[in-house]
Amino acid sequence: MRKRLTFFLKLAVSVGLLAYLFRQTDFHALWQTLRHVSLPPLFVAVFFMALFQLVSAWRWKVVAEFLGFSRSYAYFLRIYLVGVYFNTFLPGLLGGDLVRVFYLVRDGCGKSAASFSILYDRGFGLLGALFLLAVFLPLEGDFLPPLARKVLFLFSVAFLVGTVLLAVFLRFLRSRISHELFQTATAVTRPDRFALLFFLGLTVQVLYNIHVFFLGEGLGLEVAWPRYFLFVPLMGILASLPVSLGGFGVREGTLSYFLGLLGYSTEVGVALGFLVYGVNLLAGLAGWVLYLRTGSEEGREERWSSVTS
Repeated sequence: MRKRLTFFLKLAVSVGLLAYLFRQTDFHALWQTLRHVSLPPLFVAVFFMALFQLVSAWRWKVVAEFLGFSRSYAYFLRIYLVGVYFNTFLPGLLGGDLVRVFYLVRDGCGKSAASFSILYDRGFGLLGALFLLAVFLPLEGDFLPPLARKVLFLFSVAFLVGTVLLAVFLRFLRSRISHELFQTATAVTRPDRFALLFFLGLTVQVLYNIHVFFLGEGLGLEVAWPRYFLFVPLMGILASLPVSLGGFGVREGTLSYFLGLLGYSTEVGVALGFLVYGVNLLAGLAGWVLYLRTGSEEGREERWSSVTS
């Protein structure tokens, strides 16, 4: 009952936001905008999106190894893409993160380590996004309302500093608390490990921003690339919040708002949001193919119940 309620609440948020946007959208203009997308920048965007997926899978592999579970890169890439399939084609029905936890537990990883691998994988991505905000808000945030700019900057800096201090504190406690769960949870707090994962999280964010920049180029937007490093991280953070189905509505609304501040119409923001999702569908299609090859359906429900119970 609770899962159904959550699903319908997310559905209501996505439908409500899209309905609000579509009331302001000239669909003929939207179609013309999408129809005249330049293909060369679109192909470059797909290339950088592929790099984004490859590095994301590598980051998750590194996290899992720090937590004591080691497999080949091909193993993690396959499961990562299967998770993308669930997030893009079946949003809200079964989260891709839960899918990833299931496969790790099925293949011998402890539930705690599997869960923390997702938590840290997401967390370092968030740190990378907030770092970009902290850098580019002072440089490129002049088009934002002053109060919003100040609040976002202070929040980003405070979160980054707080996370580093928390990692140092947990590292200090690690030598004093021998509990297995605590040891697992703090395995990434070693300075060299933390720095590596932060670098990978930042790299993933940079690749994602570059891919959206080229999608904007395909639409003919005259927006300087540093400004994408401001509003794309915000779009990613908001779209990843568990309040909508696959970020629908939130993604398009965020892009429409920021591009509107730069003088572009709602149709352009919606078109860019659709392109972002469309490119991500390619990774979802690859995950779908890999999912079909993971084995027969026989006994799959029993394996799922062992993780979700």
